[in-house]
Amino acid sequence: MNLYSSSSSNSELEEKVERIPTNLIDHLLMGGIPRGSVILLIGDPKSGKTTFISQFIYNQLISGANVISLLIDIPRYEFVSNALDFGWNLITNLNERLYILDAYTQRIRGGPKFSFTEEAIPDIRDTTHIIDIIKDTTTKILLNNPHIEDPLIVGAISSITPMFFETEKKEIYKFLEDLKAFSHKNKQVWLIEMNSGVEDPQVETIIKAIVDGIIEMKLFEENRNLQRYLRVYGMKRTRHVLSWIPYDITDRGILLKSER
Repeated sequence: MNLYSSSSSNSELEEKVERIPTNLIDHLLMGGIPRGSVILLIGDPKSGKTTFISQFIYNQLISGANVISLLIDIPRYEFVSNALDFGWNLITNLNERLYILDAYTQRIRGGPKFSFTEEAIPDIRDTTHIIDIIKDTTTKILLNNPHIEDPLIVGAISSITPMFFETEKKEIYKFLEDLKAFSHKNKQVWLIEMNSGVEDPQVETIIKAIVDGIIEMKLFEENRNLQRYLRVYGMKRTRHVLSWIPYDITDRGILLKSER
């Protein structure tokens, strides 16, 4: 029985796709996320999306990748501290292979719409400026790795949910389209976190249509207990398992129950 969704005509092409292992859900999508992809990580609040993001980032760092992390709804110290609770020390790679872009501080504090530091993003409504900072950070990584022909760069956004309260929807769609075009051109993988149910279904549908694939995390009530399930769908350039997979959040992070 074939667990993956794909026509046989695409199989040979899919086998040749260069992938980035996640060390989280690789057996669900032929070994990893295809390079040059923007993936939506959508799910219920408290389903473990930020933990998934942190675990993904840590796994990329220990594998030698460079990581750009855009923080919109969580302060930098809290993001690093939460990761450390699972034993994922992000500090040792900070500003070497981990580049944190802070869009949280001035948004929450209502500070002036300019930045004294290059890693701070003063206004999330200016999505063109955010893309420019991502491009500049990519250039910095390339300059820091002059002897590596094609350094691996991945990105993560935690999360785009606050943008819907402060930014016009058309600007958010444009931001995602621009990020996707940039990711495709530079063979980057970006993971974008978003709460489900915040916007009306039409908005979610548009966003899902823009991205290259979806990872969905949900909480279901079973026998008066909340159970966590994850599924992958809509992934381009790869076969993938479509069924809901149960998972737990352990002291080692996200762990699919089939792997326990």
